[in-house]
Amino acid sequence: MMSRYGRFWLFGVAFLWAAAAAFAGQDERQIRLEAVPPAVREAFGKQFPQARVLGVSEEKAPGGPLYEVESEWRGRRYDVTYKPGGGLVSVEETIPMAEVPSAVAAALKREFPSAKISRVEKITEGGAVSYEFQLKGGPKKEAKFSPEGKLLESE
Repeated sequence: MMSRYGRFWLFGVAFLWAAAAAFAGQDERQIRLEAVPPAVREAFGKQFPQARVLGVSEEKAPGGPLYEVESEWRGRRYDVTYKPGGGLVSVEETIPMAEVPSAVAAALKREFPSAKISRVEKITEGGAVSYEFQLKGGPKKEAKFSPEGKLLESE
């Protein structure tokens, strides 16, 4: 039989876990495309005509809300983030490994020789391009490189 303090401790842990999960869920939430500001819908439609929208989310950010549109267009997957006024923040395009610059491919092989690649994204943000890899079979799950092959971050 659990003591009163044991039940209190267990309740406290459960409460903290639920609160953390609720807090994490507040940063980003799924919404309907119709709930996105018209300027965002218009900007997306101009940039990705006839794209198939897979999902839309609203994210709380320090400068105000951001809207991410997940889509398929011309046989590729795109995650595109906008400001409420329709200003483009970033584009994440899933690409095949064959399109990765040779300097990036060489750096990836050097830094993570045993990792298997499950996804490659070309990220354009603020005019800068980077390449992000989802990795399997190693100590890191993600790695991001500059077009010149410099490791920018890994986790």
